[in-house]
Amino acid sequence: MPPRTASALHMIKAQGGIFGWVSDSTRVLAALHSLPVDAIVTVGDDVDPAGFGPQPAHVRIESYVAQSSLLPRSDLVVCHAGSGSLIGALAYGLPSVLMPLGADQPSNADRCEDLRVARVLDPWRATPADIRDAVSAVLADRSYRRNAERIRDEIASLPGTSSVVALLERLALRSPGREPGSAP
Repeated sequence: MPPRTASALHMIKAQGGIFGWVSDSTRVLAALHSLPVDAIVTVGDDVDPAGFGPQPAHVRIESYVAQSSLLPRSDLVVCHAGSGSLIGALAYGLPSVLMPLGADQPSNADRCEDLRVARVLDPWRATPADIRDAVSAVLADRSYRRNAERIRDEIASLPGTSSVVALLERLALRSPGREPGSAP
């Protein structure tokens, strides 16, 4: 195994999602065994982490860990490209390796690939070697991180919720048939 690095890898499974990810988790875990990264793998409440068997010291499996406690310490996210996982990763300027399964995930993954903030793998065909190579490539190519940080900065510059509420109130006042000052 190559020497250890300071990289931390965080993988997210859709908690309570409609897609089963156990076989993907098994392949991702196999890929992580030979990578010089510290990894926290979350598998959801309906999957017993012990069912994956013993893991190397640098790989930890949990049912659930809040993204807010992991993302600030992570260098990469491996996930299925769900909106919550992606917006969390991008809000922290983290690149991803994505294995989209369905719903909005394929289009999310395509857009992330277009923006060069992620590598996308076929979730049914990707081997542990494919996953390992994609993780290694994204960690090694700093442009993925720079692109994700640019998106992070764009997200941070967006107006806050208070400005959205004020905008909605102004729009509601402009509604046809509404008199200024009348109750909604």
